[in-house]
Amino acid sequence: MTHDTQTQPAAAPVADTAIEELVLAGTRIVGHLAPDVEAGVGVASWINVSRFVEATGDENPLYTDVQYGAGSVHHTMLAPPAFVLAVRMPDSSGGLDLDRYGLLDTVRTLRLTWDDTIRLGDPLTGRVEIGALARHHDERGRPFVRVTSAADYLRHGVPLARGACEVDLTPHDRDRPTRPVHHYDNAEVERMVRELDTEEPPRGGRPRFWSDTAVGDTGPTLLKGPLSLAELMVWVFAEGRPVRAGNLHHERLAGLPGRQITNPVTGWPAWDRTDAWLDSAAAHTAGLPAPAARGGLLFSLAGQYVTHWMGDDAFLRRLEAGILRPLLYGDALRLTGTVTDRYPATDEAGHRHHVVTLRVTGVNQRHETVLDCAATVFLPDRGRMVTLPVVGGLAPLGGPAPEHPGGE
Repeated sequence: MTHDTQTQPAAAPVADTAIEELVLAGTRIVGHLAPDVEAGVGVASWINVSRFVEATGDENPLYTDVQYGAGSVHHTMLAPPAFVLAVRMPDSSGGLDLDRYGLLDTVRTLRLTWDDTIRLGDPLTGRVEIGALARHHDERGRPFVRVTSAADYLRHGVPLARGACEVDLTPHDRDRPTRPVHHYDNAEVERMVRELDTEEPPRGGRPRFWSDTAVGDTGPTLLKGPLSLAELMVWVFAEGRPVRAGNLHHERLAGLPGRQITNPVTGWPAWDRTDAWLDSAAAHTAGLPAPAARGGLLFSLAGQYVTHWMGDDAFLRRLEAGILRPLLYGDALRLTGTVTDRYPATDEAGHRHHVVTLRVTGVNQRHETVLDCAATVFLPDRGRMVTLPVVGGLAPLGGPAPEHPGGE
């Protein structure tokens, strides 16, 4: 990552032997449930869905208006596809004692594949399992550990979605430059206000037909931010994360290995290390110059761009997001999309789908890329609606070998 100006103090670099020790400790939990990931919500209730869309600023009535949803092709209000992150976030660090080794944990990639929509009132469960833990080296030859987790989401006990997440455990880097919170000048403010005032609404009930799309088509720009502290706090509730105080907080952290550390400001020993992303006084412990958006929030914003672009009649099959740098407090995020491919395909039940791939990029106000995403979308075509649920993997007609079942 490239930043400028200030540098921050950090712990001594982690020795190769310490990395090996960490990998050895982590391999004991490979194949087991992630011990540091909490369960979130258990039902797509109106209140839970409302909290989620409020946290992302999603104004799509398909996710906010029960009456509108009842009149849509789905005959019910839906939850955004990324709502499964409120059931259980897959961003596990393996439950390892990162503080002991002076390591930071950062979500690098997050991928989800859906078989069906999430309807109002659906009961949902999720589980996250550690899939792999391996040593790598960055572009400067420094060692780090990558933890890969796999997530499964069920509705009424039947598979609904699955995904994978990569979390990098990297040493504090005293040489890594950082930057102050961005201050907007008058020209920037005027430009952003114009963008917000003229922003296209979600496509909604106007179908985007597959036959009307072409490779190279570009979508509108969706502007988010500047990121506020209120938005960071609301996301805590949106992802179903419990917020407790006193003895209950102490007890909760005791059951989440790797999450409890000593607060660097107060010295209190029962502090959740993930709170550093919300706390300006302690953000430096997460390698940040200021509070920042968690990976799940950034992924959800990318998903929102896709659902705004595709319309109510389409289906988001798959979304993979690479997170290249943090979105800090005060930052803005401009999301744009470009069609990169289109093809017909069949699933394992023989259902034919009209597929479009959309590349979504999120750039901050400094013109730095924050997100680089790839979305697979099923579009309707004239006389042919999208058939759900999707059964198994996809086989592009006349194309390459079929994807692994579920797209993973």
